[in-house]
Amino acid sequence: MSKKKEIEIEVKSSEEKSEREAELETSSGEAGGDKTPAISPEEGENGRPSQQPEEVGKSEEGLSEEEKLQEKVAQLEDRLLRTAAEFDNYKKRVARQYDDMVRSSNQRILGQMLEIVDNFERALEHGNDDNSLEGFRKGAELILGQMMDLLAKYDVRPIETIGKPFDPNLHEALTQVDSDEYEEGIVVLEMTRGYMLGNKVLRHSKVGVSRGRLSEDDASQE
Repeated sequence: MSKKKEIEIEVKSSEEKSEREAELETSSGEAGGDKTPAISPEEGENGRPSQQPEEVGKSEEGLSEEEKLQEKVAQLEDRLLRTAAEFDNYKKRVARQYDDMVRSSNQRILGQMLEIVDNFERALEHGNDDNSLEGFRKGAELILGQMMDLLAKYDVRPIETIGKPFDPNLHEALTQVDSDEYEEGIVVLEMTRGYMLGNKVLRHSKVGVSRGRLSEDDASQE
């Protein structure tokens, strides 16, 4: 065999040897290595995007806020119910205090009026023993003065009428009267005295109002 052919045979055998070694390395790497494909950090095991830790925190934080709101609403409802109950109790307490105040005032006034009743009884008893009408009159005047003093004590005063212009806020006109002394619209007659309680009308005065001087024609017809 020539040297040229020997060299070609050696080259081919070395090449085949290198190819067999390369195949062995490849097969051994596949057998010993991890066959699981690499997973992208942005994908899950099923190829879907995985939930990041920040997103999980946000979800839990949202539920926590919802629970806080529910608790706040419950507290506000409880506070509203308590406030309504306290206000109702306050109204009842004020109403009781007002009733007690009115009752106390009435008791004080009525107690003072009893003294006037006592004086009336004494005057009547005295009138049986004394036939003097003048004495009875003086006693009645004293009792009336005592009554007027009691009314003045509680700011009750009579309404002036005679000679005053008619005022529908103070007077109640029952009749019209011809008058040579007073002009038309002037009160000339007081039938029932009216009273003021402070600045309020306690009772209107019942009066007669002048319609002016009688004319000559009217006088001749009469």
